[in-house]
Amino acid sequence: MLRRRYHRSERLYVVLDNFSPHKHRAVTKWAAENDVELVFTPTQASWLNRIESHFAPLRSFVLRGSHYPNHEALATAIRSYLRWRNKHSRHARLLREQKKIKVV
Repeated sequence: MLRRRYHRSERLYVVLDNFSPHKHRAVTKWAAENDVELVFTPTQASWLNRIESHFAPLRSFVLRGSHYPNHEALATAIRSYLRWRNKHSRHARLLREQKKIKVV
């Protein structure tokens, strides 16, 4: 799905943490076959991964203090948050939450 979003002439760079499944032979083989370079962040440097700044607001707006009855309800809440987030990308509370990620 990722490779289909971009023209084959474009090399893709995917930033990953060092979670062991990211280094599985099937993943590295797929990356090599699809002109995708896997870029691993250094250990204890999640702040280098640009997606990490989006997890703090997700935890704050969707997960903190919640108890969803099932995965479908959680998925619905996450999708709802993402729609709101995309419409309100400059919302003050959202920006505050994004800045909470620790830089060590």
